Amino acid sequence: MTKDILKDLNEEQKNAVLHTIGPSIILAGAGSGKTRVLTYKVVYLIQEKKVEPTSILMVTFTNKAANEMKERILKFVPTSTPIATTFHSLCSKILRRDGIHIGISPNFVIYDSQDQIDAV
Repeated sequence: MTKDILKDLNEEQKNAVLHTIGPSIILAGAGSGKTRVLTYKVVYLIQEKKVEPTSILMVTFTNKAANEMKERILKFVPTSTPIATTFHSLCSKILRRDGIHIGISPNFVIYDSQDQIDAV
């Protein structure tokens, strides 16, 4: 399996996928293959390192990117996927669950730009 996905990557991308000890950061410009590297790294962790998919959290900026990562991983690991979400969604879930400890009701509402204008 590892050889199959690694053949699609350049040397730096391979190193990022195979790096599993300690922290790592993948920082690159648009269209450089970040999503591929991230999804292949997750596939590698699940298939080669036997990490449970439910122990992996993938956080990105857009719903489109989160859904794309889930779809790509499902092609390799059809039984289960890690949590892939946006920063905003993750933080909202955390606040709904634990916000009570800092005085935030779990029923809070997030207003978008139009909601704000309507409220005024």
